[in-house]
Amino acid sequence: MKANMNIKVDTDVRDAAKSIFGQMGLDMTTAVNMFLLAAIREKGIPFELTTVSKASDDEIIELLARKLRNAEAQEKAGQMRNFDDFAAEMKSKYGRV
Repeated sequence: MKANMNIKVDTDVRDAAKSIFGQMGLDMTTAVNMFLLAAIREKGIPFELTTVSKASDDEIIELLARKLRNAEAQEKAGQMRNFDDFAAEMKSKYGRV
């Protein structure tokens, strides 16, 4: 069953998003549904929220370095997964990757 949903956004935001989605071959409905499905999968907003409005180059470099250090620690702890195994799991669960 499908349901309608009404949301209010600034016209400029709507138009810019519509243009970007159109370049990707998506309409607004599909893009919003993708966002909602990602939020369900992640059990939250599917991207990082921050109070920093404009990061300096040094802040961005530090953030990337911190993420790299975290990834290296996860790899050393055996928490990384082989992509082929992940893809096979997604294919078995959802029928595609």
